[in-house]
Amino acid sequence: MKPSELWAILPKSRVSEILNGKRSISKMQAKQLAALLRVPVELFL
Repeated sequence: MKPSELWAILPKSRVSEILNGKRSISKMQAKQLAALLRVPVELFL
């Protein structure tokens, strides 16, 4: 998955910060990513 594919649910600036380890994801963002990727939300928390 490319970072640009995450822009549908996360702002561009946040995607970069999350991928670089400068910011953690919120519970809401974790739920959205889990739904998008069809994996348990616990993977992101």
